Amino acid sequence: MELNVPSESDDCNRGSPEPPGGAPDGPEADRLRPNHAAELEASGLSRETTTANNVHSEDDPKVVARLLNWSPARAKALGPVLVYPHYDRGGQPLDHATVKPDRPRARGDKPGKVKYENPRGRPNRLYVPAGARAALADPTAELTITEGCKKALAATQHGFPCVSLPGVWNWVAPREQRGGKRTGRLALNDDLAGVTWTGRRVHIVFDSDAGTNPDVARAERALAGALRRHGADVRVVRLPTEPDGTKNGLDDFLVRHGAGALRELVGHAPASPEKPRTDPAQFTESGYTAVSGNTFHCVLTRDEDTDELTVTKKTKLANFTARIVGETVTDDGAEQTRAFAVAVEQWNKPARTVGVPVDRFGALDWVVERLGPKCVIQAGSGKRDHLRCAIQEMSGDEIPSATVYTHTGWREVEGRWCYLHGAGAIVPGVPTVPVSPRVEVQLDGAASAFRLPEPPTGDARRTAVRASLGLLVGLVPDGVAFPLLATVYRAALGAPDYALWLSGPTGAQKSELAALAQQHYGADMNRGRLPGNWSSTDNALERLAFTVKDAVLVVDDFAPPPSRADADRQHRTAERLIRGQGNSAGRQRMRADGTLRPPKPPRGLVLATGEDVPRGHSITARLGVVAVQRGDVNLARLSECQQNAAAGALASAMAGFVAWLAPRYATVRAELEAERVQLRNRFVGQFPHARTPDIIANLLLGLRYLLRFAEAIRAIDTPERERLWGRGEVAFRSLAEQQGEHQRAADPVARFPEMLGAIITSGRGHIAGTDGKEPGVPPSPEAWGWEVRETRGALGEVRVGSHGRGRKLGWVTDAELYLDPDSTFAALSELAREQGQAYPITQQTLYRRLKESGYAVRTDGDRTTYPITLEGARRRVLVLAPSFLLGKPGQSGHPGRGAANTAQSVPVSRPGFSHAGPEPGQPTGTRAPENTGSVPGVPTVPVSPSGESENSADRALTNDVEVFTP
Repeated sequence: MELNVPSESDDCNRGSPEPPGGAPDGPEADRLRPNHAAELEASGLSRETTTANNVHSEDDPKVVARLLNWSPARAKALGPVLVYPHYDRGGQPLDHATVKPDRPRARGDKPGKVKYENPRGRPNRLYVPAGARAALADPTAELTITEGCKKALAATQHGFPCVSLPGVWNWVAPREQRGGKRTGRLALNDDLAGVTWTGRRVHIVFDSDAGTNPDVARAERALAGALRRHGADVRVVRLPTEPDGTKNGLDDFLVRHGAGALRELVGHAPASPEKPRTDPAQFTESGYTAVSGNTFHCVLTRDEDTDELTVTKKTKLANFTARIVGETVTDDGAEQTRAFAVAVEQWNKPARTVGVPVDRFGALDWVVERLGPKCVIQAGSGKRDHLRCAIQEMSGDEIPSATVYTHTGWREVEGRWCYLHGAGAIVPGVPTVPVSPRVEVQLDGAASAFRLPEPPTGDARRTAVRASLGLLVGLVPDGVAFPLLATVYRAALGAPDYALWLSGPTGAQKSELAALAQQHYGADMNRGRLPGNWSSTDNALERLAFTVKDAVLVVDDFAPPPSRADADRQHRTAERLIRGQGNSAGRQRMRADGTLRPPKPPRGLVLATGEDVPRGHSITARLGVVAVQRGDVNLARLSECQQNAAAGALASAMAGFVAWLAPRYATVRAELEAERVQLRNRFVGQFPHARTPDIIANLLLGLRYLLRFAEAIRAIDTPERERLWGRGEVAFRSLAEQQGEHQRAADPVARFPEMLGAIITSGRGHIAGTDGKEPGVPPSPEAWGWEVRETRGALGEVRVGSHGRGRKLGWVTDAELYLDPDSTFAALSELAREQGQAYPITQQTLYRRLKESGYAVRTDGDRTTYPITLEGARRRVLVLAPSFLLGKPGQSGHPGRGAANTAQSVPVSRPGFSHAGPEPGQPTGTRAPENTGSVPGVPTVPVSPSGESENSADRALTNDVEVFTP
């Protein structure tokens, strides 16, 4: 739209040079044709007003052509004209005039005539009557703006200083034109912009059709907005239409009703247009709004000229409004998920706030579930999408966000290592405040019981630590007590790669001992409330072991049921959990979109109890198996320890430990692996399985840091620390001995000769001579699975002969034993099935490991078998020594005996080893500062001068084990 074209002239905005000179001035200019004089008089204009403003008639076409910047021929067609000369605010004449022709030309854009003409090619000018100049110069004076010179003269004459525009849009400064459209914000032209508007009361009075003419109404609102931006107090005066429908201009209204009526209209004029502008703040960018507790989508149209918004379509989306008022980032240490706090309101109902996971937010399927059936999303295509967008856009720019941790253990928060637990976090530098306002922890299910108290200080801390060390005093043999307590504190150091298994018959108090360990991490987790049980599902245990980070997690009561299927399931559960613990690995999972989720391995330290031990050589190698027998537990001491645990003493000891560890944890964490390797290397080669030294090293780490802490807070003195360390080392070697027995029992290669012997002695198989008959190899045919039988012939005669029992497994000579690979493995598998198990490895793996162990006498290159002619046929067989099957303890070649066992009884020299180790950050090989003060109150077990524990369970070890003496 061409905004600079006045509503009553189509020539006011065309560009060409200004005409030389202006309208006549002076006494001779006061000449009016009768028709012109009559017109002015009908508008109520006095002769004084017209004379003061030099309003006159003009008949000369040349003068008219000069005024309008037209050609004389074109000007002649207008006939005589009534001229309104323009003057500036100081009264100086401008070379500009508005004329009203007697013969108006036809409009080119719409029906009717052009009543007024303005100079072509010259800027639009403000018409300032002589009587309004003083008010225009006074910033405090009220001013009226109208359209048309005659109306401005009439209002000024009646005491309302008024200026006029040549058209309702002719207040706009020229704008840049792009692509055929004018762009940019509407601004006042130079004449209006030069007026001081700040604080001035301004009345806009257009014709009475402003209320029905949309173009006039838009111009009215746009002008009011522009003046307000310049600081004016703008009031819009709407003239009434006459009862007969006659239109009123400002001059007409004054003639018909007088100045008093206009003054009353001005006094009641509203501060904004009759049709209020749509407030953009009520709508989001996409047109969403909330009205009376309902959510709507409005189609908004922005006026290019006024920059106004108009609602052209309004669609209801829901009978409620919702806004996101908060965001919670849930961090489990492997991945982060988000949930929104959504505040929902309905008309005349209290507001509610519900939590919505991000992955469910967009579908809006949570509305009925969380809000009930009265919250209705309207039917229709796309309305759910619009509602989702509306909730997000109406939520504002600043949505508070909080991080919630869903695991226990160490976590670096804002550059500081903090220990998380169910009640909050223990933060370095804030030892007396367990819950930091910046760290929120949320645990569910069994994990919620992992709650530490406020870390104690002073005597309270020493008392709590003595209660924890009390598990080493008269409760159980050292071979049970030290691994149990060392595991408790090793868990808090982080990243353990072993599990501890308390094995023993029912009634041995295994669960009670495990509960004492567990109650270091939460006083409520007693015997009846242990967090894990082997009857739980695989996924539940795996998730719990992932959540419980850097803490002991007791999984109680491993007792495979008689049903083979149920027993296999429990063994699989144990294998999955223990293998994950030992390998620090979790199962890979996929998201719904096909991408991989991060694995979630066990991150705590599993402490299991059971009447049995999981089968499988590789599983037992990851376990520290502690045997607990009936009668090992001193029940009186057990009751004392349980009272301390229920009172929170053990949990307070752990809270004090992690508070002491927190400020130095970064250093401990960085050096922990090097410490473990250093301790492990002292035991490499001394035990059957390579993982056993790792288990001992981890237990020593737990004991080392417990003793450092206890000495640092003066709960024990240096001599007591050294005695406890010596007892612990003896106990851990005892554990390693037991571990070797469990590993040998689970090793399929070690068990191979035992199972093969059982097959022969039970009559399931036999070994023949190379001719297929009874072997003549010592010790006797019966030893090779043969028996003497009586048979009767056809004539009834009795015959006595040797017969092999069961299937033929192989052949034997004085020098070699030949086993048929397939028959032997089939017999092994049958025996395993009868025992309710499956043979743990495949046939090829078994024979390859026999070869790698050096038990095969002859092999054929890379193959485990060797070709031999037996019973007249060429066969591929396993070639072993006869002593492999019939050997005795100490004989070379007998698996699991002799040389393989002797290394465990060789004393190991450890020169210069400091059992308590350096403090974090202290150079290796130096001793920590010793506390020479003695703190009474910690009962101790006497230690012999040689360093041997007086505990009867450990006395038998002293012949083979060198005990370190500081």
